[in-house]
Amino acid sequence: MKSENYNFAEEFTKNPGLRFRKLSEFSGEEFREDVLEKFFSENKKIVINIDGIESSLGSSFLSEAFGNIAVKYGKEKFIEIVEIDTNSEIGMVTNDEMLKRVDEAIKRANGR
Repeated sequence: MKSENYNFAEEFTKNPGLRFRKLSEFSGEEFREDVLEKFFSENKKIVINIDGIESSLGSSFLSEAFGNIAVKYGKEKFIEIVEIDTNSEIGMVTNDEMLKRVDEAIKRANGR
């Protein structure tokens, strides 16, 4: 599978927003619809480097962007396509939080 490195701070924003487009610019919804969906439709791996962001990716952003796409495509496909670069502390923490939000979203979707 082809892989693409994605510099979040340079290619999306240094200041991620909230859950929905109507609430803020650079929302989780915008990232999911405009960035992640492209990778899933092309069956291409995205390796997201979040070094350089000025504020962390909040739980609402993570749930909306990553949790909802994992519900749509399944956790197995999600893990195959999406990776957070964990070579920095912020990357490790964000990866852990992202996976937590993915698991929560899948449990909610399955009524557990």
